[in-house]
Amino acid sequence: MADGESNVSATSGAFLSSGGGEARELAPGVEVRAYVSAELGATELTSGTATLQPGTGLPYHTHPTSELIILVAGQADISVEGRRYPLQPCDAIYIPAEVAHAAQNGSEQAAVLHTVFPTGTPDREFVDDTFDVLDCTESAEEQPESLVVFGQAPVFDLGGAGDVCKLTTGLTSEQEVVAQMVGIAPGASLDLASEDCDQSVTLVGGHVVCEAGESRFELTGFCDTVCVRAGQPQRLENSQSTRAAVIISASNRSLETG
Repeated sequence: MADGESNVSATSGAFLSSGGGEARELAPGVEVRAYVSAELGATELTSGTATLQPGTGLPYHTHPTSELIILVAGQADISVEGRRYPLQPCDAIYIPAEVAHAAQNGSEQAAVLHTVFPTGTPDREFVDDTFDVLDCTESAEEQPESLVVFGQAPVFDLGGAGDVCKLTTGLTSEQEVVAQMVGIAPGASLDLASEDCDQSVTLVGGHVVCEAGESRFELTGFCDTVCVRAGQPQRLENSQSTRAAVIISASNRSLETG
């Protein structure tokens, strides 16, 4: 699945996927691409995109692991066992393993979902839709899924150099995937501590240079992604005159911005 401009070094080296892997059609008008996966050299992590053309959708299915879905372009509805959530850009919904869910794009423009799994080899099984529809704008504690509405999530200032918005409900929760949106101010740079797991760094706005270990990557295209390997410190630089933003995701270990 490495048909994109992937710079994959040894299994221990960071790499860039600009364009992702080969597109696969999961349903009419629905294409998925992997940017980070075991096939591309990652460990216990897959991130990529699912693009839904107008009027299309992905039927109900389950995964043997959890999945985090973040809308990065357009509009889409995510249904979980009949509970239908309208997602706007940067809204995120976490869905545990074996919980049936579906995606639908009823708008007139393409919707792009950024998806993250805590495994390098995700799988899915399509299931019958036997659920009654219930429109929801927030998730309830008694339900397995967890919705984070971007406009309502807390934002943490990084001393003028940028800010962080958590896209999952908490680093100490039982969620298998965590993610955060990191904004970098014009002309600023951020030094991030190394982690004990692989991380996916995906560009969703502006231009960013990502230094991972001894490697340096330029992220200039929408959803360009760097896989930062376990134990590698990273540095994000924004030399442009406009704000930049990336989504950093990983399996559920500490993701602290320093």
